Amino acid sequence: MLQKILEHMQQNLQQNVFQTNARVFGMFVLFLALGFNLNLHTYAISFDGELKVGSFAFNEDKVHGSNPETGKAQVETRMAQAEVEQSRAMEVPAAEQSAQTEQSAQTEQAAQPQPFSYQINPGDTLEHISQTFGVSEASLTVENEIEDPYRLIAGEQLVIPAEEAAIQLPDGQNKIIRQVMKSTLTAYTAGEESTGKTKEHAAYGITYSGSRAEEGRTIAVDPAIIPIGTDVFIDGIGVRTAEDTGSAVRGARIDVFMEDLNQAVHFGVKRDVKVYVLSTETAAE
Repeated sequence: MLQKILEHMQQNLQQNVFQTNARVFGMFVLFLALGFNLNLHTYAISFDGELKVGSFAFNEDKVHGSNPETGKAQVETRMAQAEVEQSRAMEVPAAEQSAQTEQSAQTEQAAQPQPFSYQINPGDTLEHISQTFGVSEASLTVENEIEDPYRLIAGEQLVIPAEEAAIQLPDGQNKIIRQVMKSTLTAYTAGEESTGKTKEHAAYGITYSGSRAEEGRTIAVDPAIIPIGTDVFIDGIGVRTAEDTGSAVRGARIDVFMEDLNQAVHFGVKRDVKVYVLSTETAAE
């Protein structure tokens, strides 16, 4: 009885093995039919009894119908293209950052006071120049490498350190200050009350220089003191251009042009105002 049971179990086991082998063989044939290159590593048992696990591996290059070297080259090419695209993408932010840094540096430089020059006039002393610009004699001596402060040569230029100077030329102007004077300021308009001309007059609003008077730019001067076309920096007002004259404008007096009569009247008379006469030349960098 026991023998029959064992024979029956053996027959079932052989039948199961046959069926399993048949399935594996069928799958193998199917893979070959699909054109895959099957690299089969089965389980293997080493001599020391250690179980080593194998794996199924498919050759990707064979699936795509190319050889291994071609597939490797394609991968390397794609990687190189990806690196180039990444590098280009990083170039734009870098350029924008560089432009922002440059703009910030220019803004910071413009905000800092810039030095300017003063042309020495006959009779000038270092003490007088230092008092005029509110700069110490020591700073002038060091800045200009003056060996003998008691021997200044007329016509030469002194650099005035802007950090200490009481005057700051606007818009980064790098001009030479030819003369510093104290002036009496008044205001005028283009109207009949100032020039004797009405709006119907052909020369209404036209200055001595031939230009049209403009508020914020035009002043009337004595050409013997300030030549026509000269720029001046008026303390508390700013840079103006000598474009006009007037019968009452003599000596150091300056008439400031304004559009509105009420503003001109309200301006009144301002005495002992510092005026810096600027040279037509620009200071050396």
